[in-house]
Parts: sequence; C-alpha cells; structure tokens
Amino acid sequence: MASPIRPRSRRWGRLASACVAVGALLLSLVACSPASTGGATASTGGTLLYGLDSDVPKLTTPQNQGSASMILNAVLHRGLVQYDATGEVVPALASSWEEEAAQTFTFHLRPGLTFHDGSALTSADVKASLEYMADPAHSAKLYTAAAGIASIDTPDDVTVVVRLSAPDAAFLSFLADVSGAILPSETLGQADPTYVGAGPFQFVSYEQGTSFVVKAFDGYYDADQPKLDGIEFKIITDQTARDNALLSGSVDAVSFVGWNSYNQVKSNSNLVLDSTEGPFMYLEFNTSGTGPFSDPRVRQAVAYAVDRQAVVDSALAGQGKPLNGMPMPEGSAYYDAAYADYYKQDLDKARALLAEAGYPNGFTATMLSSSQYDFHKNTAISVQNDLAKIGITLEMNLPDWPTRLQLGAAGDYDIAVYGTSGLTNDPSFLTQMLTPSGAQNSSYGYDDAKLNDLLAQGRASTDETARRALYNEVSQYVLDQAPIVTLAWRAQAYGYSTKVAGFSNIPGFLTFDSGYTLAGASLQP
Repeated sequence: MASPIRPRSRRWGRLASACVAVGALLLSLVACSPASTGGATASTGGTLLYGLDSDVPKLTTPQNQGSASMILNAVLHRGLVQYDATGEVVPALASSWEEEAAQTFTFHLRPGLTFHDGSALTSADVKASLEYMADPAHSAKLYTAAAGIASIDTPDDVTVVVRLSAPDAAFLSFLADVSGAILPSETLGQADPTYVGAGPFQFVSYEQGTSFVVKAFDGYYDADQPKLDGIEFKIITDQTARDNALLSGSVDAVSFVGWNSYNQVKSNSNLVLDSTEGPFMYLEFNTSGTGPFSDPRVRQAVAYAVDRQAVVDSALAGQGKPLNGMPMPEGSAYYDAAYADYYKQDLDKARALLAEAGYPNGFTATMLSSSQYDFHKNTAISVQNDLAKIGITLEMNLPDWPTRLQLGAAGDYDIAVYGTSGLTNDPSFLTQMLTPSGAQNSSYGYDDAKLNDLLAQGRASTDETARRALYNEVSQYVLDQAPIVTLAWRAQAYGYSTKVAGFSNIPGFLTFDSGYTLAGASLQP
C-alpha cells in the first residue's frame, strides 16, 4: 500500500506530523460507522463503497486522464469555480468574482482556505496553478483556456486578477472543470501524484489495481460538507464485474453501468439508474505526414462508409442514437438540424471518394481502441466491418485504457475510436477537439489555420447572434474537412443504492464532472 504523498519545501514540517496519523486514519476509516464523525464537518454519512471503472496509477490533476481521474479529482480538489448538480457554474474556492467584457476577471478567495496538509491556500497558489496550465509543455487539459491569459496579478492573499489577451466567453465554464483545480504551488510538476488539494476529501491510501481511499477533510470551506465520513473506491475495471458488484450490494455506487445491465438495475427496487445522454463516440485520424488520412476525401469516405445504427445496436446495446453530423446537443442554442444529419451510409459514394483520392483498391491501416471497455472494442469491430466493404482493412490494437490513452497521445495509430463529451456546454468545447492546443485533439497532427481562426473568433465573441453565425460556419467547415467522424450519442449512467442520497449525474456533456456532487452525498439508514 502506497504511503501518502510528501509535498516539498514549507509543508514538510506539517506533513511529518500528519503522516504519523495516517495509519490511525486508515484504521478509523475502515472501522467507521454512520455514527462516526469527521471533526468540524461533523460527518455522519458513513463510508461509501464506490466501484471505479479504471485505475489511475499516477494522478496528474491538470491532465486529461479519463473518467476515473475526474471522479478522484472531484473529491480531492477544487478550483476557483465548479459545476453544480444542474450544470451551472457556481463559486468554489472563489466566493465571488467580477467580469469585465469577458476579458478581465477579478476573483475573491474565501478567507482562511487551507490545503489538506494544513498550509494556507493563497492567491500565489492560484497564480502558480493557472500559469502551470498555460505552459504547453505540461499538457494541461485546460491549456486552450489558460493559454489566453495575458497576466495574473495578486494584490493580496485573497484577490486574483486574471487578464486575457482577448475576450473569452467560455473562460469560466472551462475553469469549472475538475482539472481546473488549484494545487499547492510547490507541488506543481512534481513526480508524485497530486493527492494534496483543497477538496472535500483527503487522501488516505492507494493500492494499485485494488482501491483508493479518502476521508472527510475537516478544513473544507463548506462547513456542511462533506457529509460522508469517507469513500473507498474499489477499482473494478471489468464492466460485468462492476455491474455485478452493484447488483449484489457489494458496492453502493458505480461508474458506469453497462448497457446490458440497464434493465436489471432499473427493475431492482434497491437501486437507482441515473442516466443522461451527452457523451458521444467518434473516430479520429492520424493526419500527420502524407498517409491516407491526411486527405479529407479519405476521411469523408469513412464518414459515408460507417453504419451508425449498427454502432448503436452492437456497441451500445441500443442505448443511444446515431450521430450523423456535428456533436451539438439538441438543447443547445447552437444546435442546427442541417448540421446534425449530414452523413448517412453511402458505400458507393465512399468508394468513389477513395478512388478520387488515389486509393481505388483501398489500403491497410491500424485501428486503435481498447479491450477494457466492451463498447469501445465493439465500436471498433463495427467500423472495421464497414470499412472492409470499401477496401480499407483495419488491423486492430486493443490495449487496456491507460495504454490506449498513451498510444493516442503519442499518435501511434492511423484511425482510432474515441468517446468523449464536450468539456463545457458552450460550443467552444470544439476548440478542445479540433485545434493543436486542445487537450482532446487526439486527431494527431490536425492543424487547420482556417478552423483555428474560426474557433478563436467564436471564443472571443460575446454577441450571441454573431456567435451562432460563426459556429454555423465552423460546423459546415468541420463536416467538409472531416477531421473527426462522429458515430453515436451514448447513454451514460451512474448506478447507486437507494440508500445513497445527494449524489447525481450532472446532465449532458458534464456527466464526467458528476464527482462534484459526492461532496453532498450521504448514506441513509
């Protein structure tokens, strides 16, 4: 079992005494009951047993490490702002802020903030964290937002003035993501995992491949939270095993319920199936160099070749719907049906486009997906079958999820399956997917000057009419160039016992931020 993280410099003295208590903390957590308390927070909610879908061997909070990391970051850390259960941006470490023309943001920190090690959280930590995100060398998930920061002033310990180089209508919504956490300044870039934060729970122990344990943080800024005494995350990477753990009652909650288990969970009077539609499946391409997928006609051929209903049926067990165009939710003010239903299967057109691009007999390429999640693997198989019909032979690489992320980041593929949701409900989430600075731009090597400029204009505009026109232009251009090929919207559900109160699935794109609501969760008798 790993020992707790040891932050550096000014925190060593405080941590030395804290480490003495870790063994006792772990023992008390294992033995806790709903009647136990967590100090100043007076936690009475018991210990939640949570089935986590993936391991995170080295939690690096600013980076995109998948859904499991987002759950862990949401309990360990907090940023200046966060999402509430409805998806609204609300205060977190900052109790309030002022905004001038979407370009200057003045944040007022709550007084007396502390990290888990007892050291003060000040404006200096905020400045250091934001500057770290703004450095492209650190591969921060929020780089596209932080890169627009022109200056950060800290007139005192509780005030932070952020000035952007250009207006950014989505800046706050980006900061609300769990990766926007404020970390102790001296731990940024350290070799150790980022366990010390200012969130509602603090780190107790981690056993690779088995468990991750946290306990209520007595110094959390909200005196009414957390309500739980602690959470034991059981790492259960196999979908069937995780579903069975929920159905048998060996865990209280899981992310995420497999689609084949939906009906079982729904029909169980002791369980809740909390589902939303927001994540989507798509294909991304290695567009570097002179390979086939560097040609938009080849990418268009793929878009016409795939049977999206087959993906829904075979990979998602029918729990979703085909996505034939832009991944813009119907409820969005920026949704346009003309761009939502753009591509439909047309094998003859696909073959003609391949021939026009110089591949009348097709070609062989590598397909990257993952065997860890059946729906990723089955999506890849469905696409493999479709592309074979137009002469494209796909050789499959199906590693575990952490390895798949590493290979994707390295560009070690020709075509890859990916599933994601928008980082924000604002259409500027496309910046994350389609520009070189975007952390979700796993379409390796894709860099289009016209698209970069259009997306930058969309971010900078604060006029809604002008923004809609810009994003319509973005939609048409993306569909024509096909840097990604969308496949299907998918249902995504958390499953939990009826004894669990206060936890909820944040709807739509923000489902992966739902770990925020664990701060208010409790276990009822």
